[in-house]
Amino acid sequence: MTIRKQVKRFWKMFESERANLEKAFLEHNHEEITEINKILATYFEELCNCQIDISEEDGIFEFTMLPEMDKNAQIICALTKKMAPTSMQDWVIHSCLPPLTQKALNTVLRLENDEYTCNDFKVYYEVDKESHCLNVNLYCPAFAHLEPNKALEIGYYMTELFIGEAALEGYINHVDVIDQQPLEGKGVLLPYFYELLLDIVEDEKWSQYDDPTSIYRVYQINEDKLSDEVRKDMKVIFTIHPSLLEEMLNDNYHLASEFLDFGGEYGYLYYPHENSEVNDSLMRQTLEKNLNELLYPMGFARSIGGAIGTKYAYIDLAVFDKEDFIKALEKINAKLKTKLQYVSFE
Repeated sequence: MTIRKQVKRFWKMFESERANLEKAFLEHNHEEITEINKILATYFEELCNCQIDISEEDGIFEFTMLPEMDKNAQIICALTKKMAPTSMQDWVIHSCLPPLTQKALNTVLRLENDEYTCNDFKVYYEVDKESHCLNVNLYCPAFAHLEPNKALEIGYYMTELFIGEAALEGYINHVDVIDQQPLEGKGVLLPYFYELLLDIVEDEKWSQYDDPTSIYRVYQINEDKLSDEVRKDMKVIFTIHPSLLEEMLNDNYHLASEFLDFGGEYGYLYYPHENSEVNDSLMRQTLEKNLNELLYPMGFARSIGGAIGTKYAYIDLAVFDKEDFIKALEKINAKLKTKLQYVSFE
């Protein structure tokens, strides 16, 4: 079954259980909540092998997907949010862990006879203006009593819990833990770090991200290694999926195979360009945007980046329903002077 069809199946199941789930939350029927959660979690795990969290507070219902930095899962979660039925518009839907959840604020670390809350964690940070990110050291008195790897695991988890998955991936270059407060350096209590981070992003005019799949990385390829062959002429690459790019450049297809197992496919469109650096880049960017606006709302495919080569231009895609995507591409090509050729990464 394609990813698109599985997403539709999941939402159909969700809608069939929604009224009972809302009633169970409002009546504090924890047994019923647990039973419905198990059903929905099973369907969602089949979809993209990740967990979900469903909660209610003051009559407001939230549905949170937890891809946990897995880019394949992040892409499917983003599609799932995109394809949410209109009946879910009064729910708050997150395609990844958001910042400052109630769970974050209520988290307590228990160690022997001591308890540590979020106010026992302090963030020391340095701003790297060149790479548009922060380097973080997280302090907590508990770290002095933990093995280094365990302390680092907790530190990373707490940072993600409070600033959310998109901010962690987009703005944090490095997280380390310390068991003594430094004499110098900028520090802020963990519950206030996200607000401070947003101020830095705004002041520095860095890009802002709705979710991890909107974070693009740019790579320059050594031109000594280029040829005029398709996919071997790429000199500048843009991608939201750096791990997939690394695998493709090394003829490794693990992530592509995993996405195929989910019912999707990674591939690329290419066409010969005019060999005018400014015009070619602008045309590729415009074409990518237009294709995304056509294909993504229908759940057929979405752009995950692309490249400019010495001879060709590329638009990389996550395809969620190949049969319907190919049909749509045929209609698109019928209106284009320069035809787009599609190739699977596998």
